[in-house]
Amino acid sequence: MKLPRNVSPAAAERRSLLLDVAIGVLIGIAAIVVAAGIGVVGFFALICALVIVPWYLVEGGLRAGRRWRGGRRR
Repeated sequence: MKLPRNVSPAAAERRSLLLDVAIGVLIGIAAIVVAAGIGVVGFFALICALVIVPWYLVEGGLRAGRRWRGGRRR
């Protein structure tokens, strides 16, 4: 089935608007899906960062303390 060639300007605008709305909805859905995926990954990354960063800080503090004590004894 072919679309009619002689289309009124109002019908052409409605078709264009319908296409624009459909593309807008698809872009919106894609953005929500991507944002949800980033949110899940970001949530787990935040949990890992909250565990790993204090760990590194404690290790660095212990190493600095050992160096400081060792340097003072000599």
